[in-house]
Amino acid sequence: MVEYAIETKNLVKRFNHFTALDGISLQIEKGDIIGYVGPNGAGKTTTIKILTTLINPTSGFAYINGIDVSKRSTETLRDIGALIEVPGIYDYLTPNEMLTYFGKVYRMNNDEIKRRMKETLGLVRLSDWENKKIGSFSTGMQRRLAIARAIFHNPNVLILDEPVLGLDPKGIKDIRELMRYFNSQGITIFLSSHLLSEVAEVCTKIIFLDEGRVTAFEAIEDIINKNKSTEITIKLLKSLSEEEVNKLSSIEQIKTAKAENDTIRITFDGKPETSYQILSRMISFGYEIVTYNIEVTELEDYYISIMGDEKGVN
Repeated sequence: MVEYAIETKNLVKRFNHFTALDGISLQIEKGDIIGYVGPNGAGKTTTIKILTTLINPTSGFAYINGIDVSKRSTETLRDIGALIEVPGIYDYLTPNEMLTYFGKVYRMNNDEIKRRMKETLGLVRLSDWENKKIGSFSTGMQRRLAIARAIFHNPNVLILDEPVLGLDPKGIKDIRELMRYFNSQGITIFLSSHLLSEVAEVCTKIIFLDEGRVTAFEAIEDIINKNKSTEITIKLLKSLSEEEVNKLSSIEQIKTAKAENDTIRITFDGKPETSYQILSRMISFGYEIVTYNIEVTELEDYYISIMGDEKGVN
């Protein structure tokens, strides 16, 4: 029997009459980096709070490395590191003081604490700030320190809720590199994010969540390969007839063709020979092309196709 890093079975969470999670079943393999994506209120943070033992489900089950998180919370917390909403750091302490405290919580001895202090602060590039008050740190530094705290006890599952929210491009790059490094060391990462571009950059698989239900769970590479298309927008001197639009649509590699006045938008397989065929067909109709623009569409369009335009992410 396969033991998953994270597994849920028919997970339900209700708050009075509101259903935040409605029967979620997931199987996340060890070593994956999972992107957990959906609009505000979809249930992402609720899922994470259950996985990290902060709240119990109304019904269903959640497991970390085969351990029931509701029944064996202490064992669960030894296996996971987490960054949830608020980073969980203390402005009035130094990194040394804060990590020593968390080391004691995890019953690490003094030698272990010193060793992990050196390792983790080195990883997040805060060794020179070990004895400075955390309140003086920038947002990016505080986020890196929060991640150092999350991995301080050597967990094999890392759960991150919007880890790059509010960071500048340099801060985002730093967190991205840390996630890649941790994953290369065998850590499974479960990443909640509004940023599709960030998920596509670091994750191996993506879960789309909407109104407490999973709408898709696929490998990023498969999504891109299946949904990658190219849109060409062509502006003409005069409008296309409906008959001519239909003739264009008959080209096998064309997915859609929509005309509005003197502009036509065509999605196709992205191959240069197809774009040449489209332009040649337009010229054969006797149309003069004023401008044309080609744009590649991938993950964002897949998100919109399953979630709808009104439920946007960045």
